[in-house]
Amino acid sequence: MRALISWLLCLVGVAVVGFGAFRPWYEDRTGTTLPLSDLFSGVTRESASALGSLTLPLAIGVLLAVVGMVRAKGILQLGGVILAATMIVWVVQAREVVDLGDLQVGAWNTLFGSLLVLAAGILRPGRL
Repeated sequence: MRALISWLLCLVGVAVVGFGAFRPWYEDRTGTTLPLSDLFSGVTRESASALGSLTLPLAIGVLLAVVGMVRAKGILQLGGVILAATMIVWVVQAREVVDLGDLQVGAWNTLFGSLLVLAAGILRPGRL
């Protein structure tokens, strides 16, 4: 039963993260246009290409989560940690520029989906 719940949480979480990445995060900017450097130097008004944006760590986290559901609990947990850490660090950095009430649906979807994936990693049994 835990395995089924874990699978469902992971699949829903991955879908919500994927959906949220393409929805507006703030000022009608999607996660695919937010520079990766925003995680380290603070949120700016600059735009980035898909490979230089937050899409990269989100895609890595999603890939690890999906592989982890099939292969190993640790890989799933690593994917969940990458997703959650990316979102939490971005939200902390965004507080300096944007009021949390001004964050749009994409940021909240991605944060919620990353927490679902993290919960799936915690709930997944060691052996399926």
